[in-house]
Amino acid sequence: MNIGKLERRIDMENENIEILSDAIKEYFGNYEFDELCSRFGMKIDYLGTHPNRKKLVAELITQKYRDGNRKFLEAILAKLVRRCEERILNTTWEVSIFDEQMLPQLKKLQNNLTGIKKSVLRDQSVYRFFTTKEQVIKFLSSCKTVLMIVDTQIGSTTFDCIQRVKTPVRLLTRQTLQDLAAIAGGYLAEFRTNGHDIETRRHMRLNDRFIVFNGRCWLANRSLVDVGKKTLSIIECVDTQPVVVKEIGRKWREAKVCRI
Repeated sequence: MNIGKLERRIDMENENIEILSDAIKEYFGNYEFDELCSRFGMKIDYLGTHPNRKKLVAELITQKYRDGNRKFLEAILAKLVRRCEERILNTTWEVSIFDEQMLPQLKKLQNNLTGIKKSVLRDQSVYRFFTTKEQVIKFLSSCKTVLMIVDTQIGSTTFDCIQRVKTPVRLLTRQTLQDLAAIAGGYLAEFRTNGHDIETRRHMRLNDRFIVFNGRCWLANRSLVDVGKKTLSIIECVDTQPVVVKEIGRKWREAKVCRI
């Protein structure tokens, strides 16, 4: 093996060790993790009263082809993915930012470390094209988590597109001289009257358009207000998803809450 390939492999292993260690710390209590290790015959060292997760994970990943290690990785990654998905389903956008970033990384680990051939995250094309409003309505109606829409404009078509969404909706738009209350006030009031959890915020620096839900993130070529007039194309942010979602979360926290 040449030096370049060896260095890349080491870098990947180190990254995987960090991701898996962080996930175990987040989703497993010390006692539960110790019990799971005992069940699979895994020896875990302690740093004071805390399990040395990183040491065990390093051994698992660098020796992943050992039968016992593979079975343990399959078991714990399945649990981690499930718990991450459940957290996303049952918490608000602000709380679940960590989980939204972690989910695609855990699914990628499942593929790389345990040989799972097909990830749920990749079961559809990363490119999508919508020529009608009904297509977008159907697409967004599959949302099972908080729906985050980052759009430079908001209009009546925006609310048409989210009419079948049953989960909380977060709309992040650009702060301009546009009277948002005049444009969206009636729609927001109607949505809330019908029991929808919907919030709108405005940010000074907003140029791109994104749609985020179900642990996935798409970059859109145009605003939802143009749906039905022009083709809306979206491309999934795969490798960049954690960075993009983190940045969206930062802008959401910075943005001005619209009291409409």
